[in-house]
Amino acid sequence: MDAHSTIRSVRAGLRTLGLASVTGAECGALWLEGRLLGVSVERRDAYVRSWSRRMLAAIGARVIDDPSISTLPPVPSKGRLLVSNHRSMLDILVLLSRFGGSMLSKDDLQRWALVDRLAAIADTLYVDRSSSTSGATSIRRVTDRLSKGRLVTVFAEGTTYPGDEVRPFHAGAFLAVTRTGGEVLPVGLAYREPEAIYWQESLAQHGRRLLEQPSITVAMSIGEIIPAAGQTTRRLSAETHAAVQSAVARARARL
Repeated sequence: MDAHSTIRSVRAGLRTLGLASVTGAECGALWLEGRLLGVSVERRDAYVRSWSRRMLAAIGARVIDDPSISTLPPVPSKGRLLVSNHRSMLDILVLLSRFGGSMLSKDDLQRWALVDRLAAIADTLYVDRSSSTSGATSIRRVTDRLSKGRLVTVFAEGTTYPGDEVRPFHAGAFLAVTRTGGEVLPVGLAYREPEAIYWQESLAQHGRRLLEQPSITVAMSIGEIIPAAGQTTRRLSAETHAAVQSAVARARARL
């Protein structure tokens, strides 16, 4: 093993220890507060945001935020569906750290050690894209969360892709928000380092490469909120797709 490979391996090992330490500390604090005081949805959300931020720091990831995030209005009573492009497993940590809420994710996330703990506490809703039954169940669950005034994040492309082109959206999640009459928040993400992209490899290979990188920078841009009331799923999906594509271009310009 050459010196460069050794450094990468040591870096990955140290970051794994850092992630384990963060997970242990956050799990312990959440468990203790739950036993002593009980944990509200708002407090759980605060833990998820803190946990995600600390995990990003442990990995060496830096987020260039959209300044408008500080002026977003509260989530309405009929819910907010956050729709983002999907390029890396880090997308999950980036969006949870900034917005909290629940997340709709492919079931392979359950196999990513340490992050699966965070996903469970964040009330992640899993979907098997190959199963029509799983998809219908997921739509009902997303509808339920939205109807309770929650924020739910979805990656409407269905999986990760390379590049800044936003691929066609699956319409299922939009059906949920049209049912509740909530709103959609378009978000675009762009990574500086191509090594951050998850594409045609195993989850283990992707995770290892993320841990080996000296640093990772991701930029985020937020689009205008889109009301879902009175919209068809097709029209809402198309409008959101265009908004996410524009947001990705703005995010890329920030890098």
